[in-house]
Amino acid sequence: MIVSLWVEELKSAMRGRFAWVGAAILLLIIGGIATAGTQDVWLDGYGIIAYGLVPLAFIPLAAGMIASARASRFVECVFTSPVERSHWLIAKILVLLTLAAAYYAALLPMFLVYAAHVGIPLLLHKFLIWTPAMLVISIAIGVLVGVLFIGRSLAAPAGAGMGVLMFYAGLLPLQELMVARGNGASRTGHLTLASPAVLLKNALGFTLAVGSIPSLTAGTWLSIALLTTGALALAIWIFLKAQGVETWEATRSQRCIIAVGLAALIIVPMTIADANYDTPAPPPNAAPAVRGLFGRGVSLALVMPGERAPERCCSAVLNRDSGAIGTDEDSKRDLLILLPVESTRKIQDFHTEIAGAAGLRAAPDDSSRITWETRLYPNELGPPAADGHHVATGWIARIPVTLNATKPWDVGGNRYPLSVHASYRIEGDPQAYTFPARAAVEAQISSALYEMAAASLLFPAICLGAAFRRWRRTR
Repeated sequence: MIVSLWVEELKSAMRGRFAWVGAAILLLIIGGIATAGTQDVWLDGYGIIAYGLVPLAFIPLAAGMIASARASRFVECVFTSPVERSHWLIAKILVLLTLAAAYYAALLPMFLVYAAHVGIPLLLHKFLIWTPAMLVISIAIGVLVGVLFIGRSLAAPAGAGMGVLMFYAGLLPLQELMVARGNGASRTGHLTLASPAVLLKNALGFTLAVGSIPSLTAGTWLSIALLTTGALALAIWIFLKAQGVETWEATRSQRCIIAVGLAALIIVPMTIADANYDTPAPPPNAAPAVRGLFGRGVSLALVMPGERAPERCCSAVLNRDSGAIGTDEDSKRDLLILLPVESTRKIQDFHTEIAGAAGLRAAPDDSSRITWETRLYPNELGPPAADGHHVATGWIARIPVTLNATKPWDVGGNRYPLSVHASYRIEGDPQAYTFPARAAVEAQISSALYEMAAASLLFPAICLGAAFRRWRRTR
């Protein structure tokens, strides 16, 4: 009986005129974010949205689907037909779990593209566990919200579900901020543990932006289990024991039980979940540390061969404005070194050493010679010379180089460390000068943008095909 009800309820869920079109639009939006995120750090942007935040949207979805039976008065048939109410409710929950599994499956094409290029780093491995767990927890809480807010309109359950979603989602960055400031165990820090997203992140032992995770997780896992099973059990008990055909039929003792149960779902995780953030967080992927990346800038620039130096110079990510280089391929560029020497003085015995790290190969072209040009610095914005004054018109050394970025750790936004060490003398000055500089070169997998776009269209195309087929049958 439950299987038959589940099949019929699943058909009913997708029987709406725009159900398949809505699913296609949702997946297209998420796929568009995935494609756009390919040009930057894909896992941090798309991963947090698709794997972390979208599962919370199943709270208002589940609330609306459970409450819709009363809003449409269909529940009267359930209460008066030979169908067991418990069987119908279980079938409805199975429909929600089926939709959650379909959403998780829709993430697989883009995941496979990513894994084929860079493997499965730690953060993605955690996301693959976090997402199905969050889907189950969100459905359990959404079912409870849908049972509690009954009436002739879906505004109340949908609005309450959105409120719970925003509450849980808002506690996630607040918890990261509190931990970053060393206040994870404070009262506000314990308040953030009311969010299942925070609990699950702590239990799995990873972080999104800070450097510490809890040392113990037993209390956190217990909180997750109590929150999930407690919300689902309370929802089923209310539906079967405390509500009638049209409205509430709860006794005073039952109302007390409901109030205590709801309070426990909020207070218990805040009380028993672990908040001792004493363990350093593991790195989310194999990205190297690039020192000075957020500094005021460097006296280096990277341009296309023969191209002039940028007007606003210079970012610590040398090719931030000119575009990322492709991985595992040779890229010809001109490295510009803005020396703190006035153009009225002659440079002698100029030597450079260029070295990449973390898989970046950088070498000057043997067939090309260093060329010299000048640059005007208005308003005393030039580099400081040896005597302390700001250079007004300085020398620029243009060095043709070949770059090859290997071993990428993401499909986009790979920033490889680059170090430049130059030595030179100035005519008439016996002292030898050195010019050390560190920067980063950004690289991305060239074909990933198109592969992600194709992968993101697979499931939306299936949904649109189903919508077209339904339109042809019902027009």
